[in-house]
Amino acid sequence: MLKIKKQLNYYLLIILITLTYSCSIDNDIENIKSIEKSQKTEFNDTSYRTSSFGHHYVGNLENVLGDVKQAQITNALTTTSEVDNILDGFKEMGVNGIRIAIFADGHNPNETMYDYLHSEAVSRGFKIFANPAQGTGGARIASGMLNGTVPSVKNSTAAPALIARIKAFALDYKCDWINPFNEDSRPGTVWWVGQINNIYSGLYGQLNGADLIGSCDWGIEAGILSLQQTTMKNYISIAGTHNLGFQHSLWPDYIAEAGNLPVWDSETNNNVKTVGVDTRIDAAITAGVDGLVLYNSWNTISQSTGALNTAGQTLKDKFTQYYFIENKQSGDRIKPYSDGTEGTLMVQAPSSYTGDNTQWEIVPTDNGYVRFKNRGSGMYFRPTNNNNYSNIYATNSFSGAGTYVQWKINDIDGTYSYILNRQSDKKMRSINSNDLATHTTDTDIRINQVPTSWTGDATRWKFTEAN
Repeated sequence: MLKIKKQLNYYLLIILITLTYSCSIDNDIENIKSIEKSQKTEFNDTSYRTSSFGHHYVGNLENVLGDVKQAQITNALTTTSEVDNILDGFKEMGVNGIRIAIFADGHNPNETMYDYLHSEAVSRGFKIFANPAQGTGGARIASGMLNGTVPSVKNSTAAPALIARIKAFALDYKCDWINPFNEDSRPGTVWWVGQINNIYSGLYGQLNGADLIGSCDWGIEAGILSLQQTTMKNYISIAGTHNLGFQHSLWPDYIAEAGNLPVWDSETNNNVKTVGVDTRIDAAITAGVDGLVLYNSWNTISQSTGALNTAGQTLKDKFTQYYFIENKQSGDRIKPYSDGTEGTLMVQAPSSYTGDNTQWEIVPTDNGYVRFKNRGSGMYFRPTNNNNYSNIYATNSFSGAGTYVQWKINDIDGTYSYILNRQSDKKMRSINSNDLATHTTDTDIRINQVPTSWTGDATRWKFTEAN
């Protein structure tokens, strides 16, 4: 019944669009988009940077998306447990969204698992970006196919067919972002410029609340030409391209051409092309893009356990912002006394300590609370109990919400903050100015918790970027 309903949506839309298809462009759209932009509130970056999802990313990044398109195209996820494990892995990786495939009607290899992945990802809070399966993806959808050689779409029926299918998809699958193309080449090659213009204008505001992204070309040069030669900038909320040709030097030109639009490397990875040449993800971050789509990143996660493999952890370390947590009074930073040991006390190390065990990932939970996860050990820290002067120690596990391992960062002056425990509602503090450079006994250099009435420098902490 669901499949029949989806097919009816598609056929009704294609009939309607074919009958009413026009090359006109709404003259008011640019004014509408200007109003929308003026109403957005900028994030007030004070003591640390946060993404729109709460994760902390390096550089200008606000959105980092995992990718399951190839898994869907090849039907590699066939059970709900496999899907659950992949989503668990994406959570551990720290992405805030997932890219999924749009198929031509009737060509989804496993609609049941597709529906489950979409609904489960949405319920877990992941943002959803969808664009066509395979290269030359928009033309494939317009031609009603998935694999094989794509016929010419430079005709009067292809654009209405693509518009209709994308609209029907948006009704069936709620998304945050949609792009009708995927590597459909530069303007005038696969699609006429006028067709591209009409596809974006025909989809603008018609996607069940999703914003348009444009245009996910093969190569930054093609992306620049798409922004220059079409009117897509009137309709898109994000400019995205694939740097598949390692055209790193063109990123500044693409960003400049995008103007005020956020810019994504909408299909990137960490593969090395030539020794001494930056990988695509490194080049994108250095260029200052606002978002990344981590191509085929589902296969860096175990389908049976949800654990990240080495490639997945490397990706995470590329885009995750890690911090030193430094005390105002002592000038020292927090680390576990015995690296990787459950129950070891949190102690102070000199500012000269820069290893992974002095670095912390800030993991969002809810209502502004976070967990601090050690980069080296993967452990969190918590107070022993609710009592005043209770020690802070490392833990690798917690049950339920685990409110003892949750903390709130209360900014004081844009540089220093109080760190309050969710369960005890007490502040973390340094007991003195001793550290590992001069003391070998953990109790002499430990961290503990004190009443919220304490406001001295020993309770004030600074987050300094570690990478």
